[in-house]
Amino acid sequence: MDTMLTFMLSQYAELPVPQETLFCWLDKWLSEQEKRCVDKTFSAQFPWKETGLPQDDFLQRKLNINGRQFLTGPRYRGGDINSPFIDIVASDSNIDCSVLKFISQEWAQLKPQYIRILTAGHDKVQGITDQLIYASCLSGAPEYDDTVTLRAAEYADFKWCRQALIDGWQHSLSVMPALPASLLSVDDEELHHHISEGAAYIIYEEGIRAGLIICEKAEVAFLRGYRISDEVILPAFRGRSLASRAQCWLRHYLAHSSQDICLMAGTIVPENLPSIKTAEKAGRTCILRYEFLPVMVS
Repeated sequence: MDTMLTFMLSQYAELPVPQETLFCWLDKWLSEQEKRCVDKTFSAQFPWKETGLPQDDFLQRKLNINGRQFLTGPRYRGGDINSPFIDIVASDSNIDCSVLKFISQEWAQLKPQYIRILTAGHDKVQGITDQLIYASCLSGAPEYDDTVTLRAAEYADFKWCRQALIDGWQHSLSVMPALPASLLSVDDEELHHHISEGAAYIIYEEGIRAGLIICEKAEVAFLRGYRISDEVILPAFRGRSLASRAQCWLRHYLAHSSQDICLMAGTIVPENLPSIKTAEKAGRTCILRYEFLPVMVS
């Protein structure tokens, strides 16, 4: 067995999925990530023209550091060309100062601000938390009440859905101005896509439209399942735990409609305390955490 696969199986052994499932997910993840070391369609997505660097400089790199393997790749925080960092997407051992120094030197031409790692949610925090990944198995959802229901949005609902997202995020920004601006963007094309794919659900409380939740079949890191990419409750309906109640309803629905997918997950920035509280009320727990570690330049 590949040494990186063996190490990562032990690193994430306590995730709430069967070991056989975890093996399959990690095996596929490693295969996909290693292909990015030579895949020019991957490197073409990066700002090589804007930075004046060769396109090949943005291919992922598998590094041998003192006999240990680390698969690394370039990333930009929130897609901002001024915020580059290096992701350690896979490894066969823990990270130490010598690893950080080697990776920092290897990727120096990109002038990265951080090196990012993915750790188990229960591990001791080593750096600056970037994102928390909250997830739960679809089965075993908390009880939900029938005063909250969901209906898949249709094209005729687009205008209402669009306005609900705008109103919800404007309210969130007014009470939590520290939220990253990238989380507050509303894209018409993406919303159309979610509606066409049946991934956008209108939340009703006692028959009245109260919010919107977008939950799509997707990947979060190497996890495979359903991802909650957005959820808003209209300001007039807040304070009644509608967001968590809607997630409970959705978990029950997906558990009965999907046979082969066992996780419902989503990323949450640590500043978004209301979303963390909602996830926990809905029975989701922090199972993974992205952290930024310092770049170490001699």
